[in-house]
Amino acid sequence: MGIKELEKEIHFGDTDELHRLVLFNSNHFYDDVITQLQKATGYDIIQCEQIAIIAHTKGKAVVKSGEIEELKQINSVLKEINLVTEIV
Repeated sequence: MGIKELEKEIHFGDTDELHRLVLFNSNHFYDDVITQLQKATGYDIIQCEQIAIIAHTKGKAVVKSGEIEELKQINSVLKEINLVTEIV
Protein backbone atom coordinates (compact mmCIF):
# COMPACT_ATOMS: atom_id res chain seq x y z
CA MET A 1 0.00 0.00 0.00
CA GLY A 2 1.44 3.34 -1.05
CA ILE A 3 1.42 6.61 0.87
CA LYS A 4 -1.36 8.12 -1.29
CA GLU A 5 -3.69 5.18 -0.60
CA LEU A 6 -2.96 5.39 3.13
CA GLU A 7 -3.71 9.13 3.14
CA LYS A 8 -7.05 8.48 1.42
CA GLU A 9 -7.98 5.90 4.08
CA ILE A 10 -7.10 8.26 6.93
CA HIS A 11 -9.07 11.20 5.54
CA PHE A 12 -12.03 9.19 4.25
CA GLY A 13 -13.81 9.17 7.63
CA ASP A 14 -13.17 12.86 8.33
CA THR A 15 -16.18 14.12 6.39
CA ASP A 16 -18.31 14.78 9.50
CA GLU A 17 -17.53 18.19 10.88
CA LEU A 18 -17.41 18.57 14.65
CA HIS A 19 -19.69 21.32 15.98
CA ARG A 20 -20.09 22.94 19.40
CA LEU A 21 -23.18 24.01 21.30
CA VAL A 22 -22.41 27.22 23.17
CA LEU A 23 -24.43 28.61 26.08
CA PHE A 24 -24.24 32.38 26.64
CA ASN A 25 -24.73 34.24 29.90
CA SER A 26 -28.27 35.53 30.31
CA ASN A 27 -30.67 36.85 32.94
CA HIS A 28 -32.01 33.45 33.95
CA PHE A 29 -31.98 32.10 37.49
CA TYR A 30 -28.93 29.96 38.16
CA ASP A 31 -31.00 26.98 39.35
CA ASP A 32 -33.21 27.12 36.25
CA VAL A 33 -30.16 27.00 33.96
CA ILE A 34 -28.71 24.02 35.83
CA THR A 35 -32.01 22.14 35.78
CA GLN A 36 -32.48 22.74 32.05
CA LEU A 37 -28.89 21.73 31.27
CA GLN A 38 -29.41 18.51 33.18
CA LYS A 39 -32.70 17.85 31.39
CA ALA A 40 -31.16 18.54 27.97
CA THR A 41 -27.86 16.70 28.34
CA GLY A 42 -28.26 14.10 31.07
CA TYR A 43 -25.06 15.42 32.69
CA ASP A 44 -24.74 15.17 36.46
CA ILE A 45 -25.48 18.26 38.54
CA ILE A 46 -21.81 19.13 39.11
CA GLN A 47 -21.05 19.24 35.40
CA CYS A 48 -24.14 21.39 34.79
CA GLU A 49 -23.09 23.75 37.59
CA GLN A 50 -19.63 24.07 36.03
CA ILE A 51 -21.10 24.96 32.63
CA ALA A 52 -23.40 27.54 34.23
CA ILE A 53 -20.54 29.10 36.21
CA ILE A 54 -18.30 29.33 33.15
CA ALA A 55 -21.11 30.91 31.10
CA HIS A 56 -21.78 33.40 33.90
CA THR A 57 -18.15 34.40 34.51
CA LYS A 58 -16.73 34.24 30.99
CA GLY A 59 -19.87 35.12 29.05
CA LYS A 60 -20.16 31.76 27.31
CA ALA A 61 -19.45 28.06 27.78
CA VAL A 62 -19.37 25.02 25.52
CA VAL A 63 -22.17 22.66 26.53
CA LYS A 64 -21.21 19.84 24.17
CA SER A 65 -19.21 19.10 21.04
CA GLY A 66 -20.41 16.61 18.48
CA GLU A 67 -22.58 15.99 15.47
CA ILE A 68 -25.05 18.67 14.47
CA GLU A 69 -28.18 16.51 14.89
CA GLU A 70 -27.40 15.65 18.50
CA LEU A 71 -26.60 19.29 19.29
CA LYS A 72 -29.88 20.43 17.72
CA GLN A 73 -31.81 18.10 20.03
CA ILE A 74 -30.03 19.42 23.12
CA ASN A 75 -30.44 22.99 21.89
CA SER A 76 -34.19 22.58 21.47
CA VAL A 77 -34.52 21.60 25.14
CA LEU A 78 -32.39 24.57 26.23
CA LYS A 79 -34.57 26.87 24.12
CA GLU A 80 -37.69 25.73 26.04
CA ILE A 81 -36.81 28.32 28.69
CA ASN A 82 -35.28 30.75 26.17
CA LEU A 83 -31.65 30.21 27.07
CA VAL A 84 -29.29 32.00 24.69
CA THR A 85 -27.37 29.40 22.68
CA GLU A 86 -25.57 28.96 19.38
CA ILE A 87 -24.29 26.00 17.42
CA VAL A 88 -20.92 26.75 15.82
